[in-house]
Amino acid sequence: MIRPRLIAPAVGATAVLCAAVLAGALFASNAASPAAWADGTPAKAILSSHVLQKNVLVGHEIAVRGSLAPTLGGEVVRLQQRRAGGWTDLAHSRSDPNGHFVIYAWPRRIGAFAVRVVVSGMPAGLDAASASAKVNVYHKVIASWYGPGGRTACGEELTPATLGVANKTLPCGTFVTLRYGHRTLRVRVIDRGPFVPGRDYDLTYATKLALGFVGVAPVWATR
Repeated sequence: MIRPRLIAPAVGATAVLCAAVLAGALFASNAASPAAWADGTPAKAILSSHVLQKNVLVGHEIAVRGSLAPTLGGEVVRLQQRRAGGWTDLAHSRSDPNGHFVIYAWPRRIGAFAVRVVVSGMPAGLDAASASAKVNVYHKVIASWYGPGGRTACGEELTPATLGVANKTLPCGTFVTLRYGHRTLRVRVIDRGPFVPGRDYDLTYATKLALGFVGVAPVWATR
């Protein structure tokens, strides 16, 4: 669940749209519109949004910036999260006179979340939506590493190239996204452990190398 905050429209070219759980790059959606550019050339309305954080700890702010072009001020812009049965509104604001908008929200649970930005209430049903995107929301866990050699409790051969983690309770095959420093890796649960008190995950040797992990240390995990 995301906790939203509604704020006044931002002003100026540096205004940003900040939103919970968007992923990665620039997303754009076109809708036919009677609007025109400054020189009078007819143009389509373009909604664009850019994620400022792809990965965030639970309870921390996630931000996205965006704009409407041609300059469309005063439009209602909504952040939505995909859930079972469709899209659900999380937060909303309005675009400023320059077409920029800003929203903040904070994820309350861990996992990978698909979201999008929607502008609605435009004339003649010219609503637009950005492409859906994903953000990973983590909590901190303690990890160590082990192997290679032998077979895992989930029935896999543990070679120097085997990616995966051991966990005491998650079912075999469960996907977990890990983040250590600036590296992110999605792997499966392939073994049981660790059995040292206070540790949550054992990383295989290949996972350790891929993340640049050393020793026993905190990592971020989506499960």
